[in-house]
Formats: sequence, structure tokens, C-alpha cells
Amino acid sequence: MKLNDIITILKQVYNKYDNIRLGVAGSYANGNEKSSSDIDVVIDGDSMRVDIMEYIKSLFDITVDVLWVDLMKQEDDELDRFAVENGLPVNQYSAYKTVMQEVRWI
Repeated sequence: MKLNDIITILKQVYNKYDNIRLGVAGSYANGNEKSSSDIDVVIDGDSMRVDIMEYIKSLFDITVDVLWVDLMKQEDDELDRFAVENGLPVNQYSAYKTVMQEVRWI
């Protein structure tokens, strides 16, 4: 499977849910996927809607990880705040920051 195939499949989600934004991150977004790679789908909007997550997973015959932007950002903000309060450096390579740099929005 290639990135364009994933994008074509994910566009179907917009027919069912119009209040979200979708993207692909990870190895498929970076072009270094392997046969064992999973698909990292990024969702911006309607956090933790199980129906959206299950629908997206049902569209593929390989493992799909669903990443919710607002939840990742909330966790990242909390970790950054903890680091600052304790005199530690802020992690510039957190999951949220990494995903947001590499995501390919559809």
C-alpha cells in the first residue's frame, strides 16, 4: 500500500463525518514504510469518537493507529509545563510535535 492509496481510502471518511480533518503521519507520510508498517491516521476534531476510530480502522486490512491532535497536544502541554516548572528542558521531539511536523493533511 502506498500513501496515495491511503489518502484515497481516507477520503471516504469525509462522506460520513464532516466535522474532522484527517492526515497521515509516521512511516507512510515519510515515505519509508515497510511491509510491517502500520498506518498512523491523525484526526483533528471530535476527540475520541469511537465510531470514527472504528470506521477508519475498518477501511484497512492492516493495523491503523488513530492519533487525536487535541489529546496529543493536551498531553504535550502538560509535559512541557512540568518540565518548565521543574527546570527541565522542554522535549522538542514529543509525539505531538513530531506528528505535527510530519503529518500530511488530506
